[in-house]
Amino acid sequence: MKKWLCALLLLLFLGFLSGCAVVKRPSPDYPALLVDAAVRGDAEAGRAAEAARSAAIERGGDGTPVSFDTLLLLTRFLSAEAGDDWRTEELRLCLGEVLLNRVASPEFPDSLEDVLSELGWASDAPAPYSRGCAEAALRLLLGERLLDRRVVYWGDRTRGGGVYATFCDRRFRCTYFCLTEHPELYAEPVWISVDGNGADAVQ
Repeated sequence: MKKWLCALLLLLFLGFLSGCAVVKRPSPDYPALLVDAAVRGDAEAGRAAEAARSAAIERGGDGTPVSFDTLLLLTRFLSAEAGDDWRTEELRLCLGEVLLNRVASPEFPDSLEDVLSELGWASDAPAPYSRGCAEAALRLLLGERLLDRRVVYWGDRTRGGGVYATFCDRRFRCTYFCLTEHPELYAEPVWISVDGNGADAVQ
């Protein structure tokens, strides 16, 4: 009887161990780690989270690579320009999107740093930065968009090629998001077949 009881206990113990072996720890919440580091202005932690997330993506995980340095710079800009609690999430997204539109535009510099430098923007405000702004910055860098890619201006009055969107906050301040004066530079290419072997882009 004792042998059967011992054998049964041993089987139960082995079953418990095998059950433990298949339990996986949840993957780190890399977006949350990136946002937390951006809010704190912690470049070391942010770059470590970026590297770990990029490695996970390379191993077959889902996601778009994100530069923490770009995230931090965009967070700082949005915190300075739209960090107040009366600013809406949509406004923050649109402000950041205009900067990214400029980076992608043939009319403006090719990096976020140079776009901000051309605007004469500089901020030495210390962390912590706005969490809402950090989250908006990450959403933009992951590909979320609200505006047309030809929207390259914003301000408290209209300019450029016309108003695309207007946001007014509860303090009755309106921000206008305006189109480029040169929409022809943003025309989508038309693809045509070439000898059945490929395609050429024709504007």
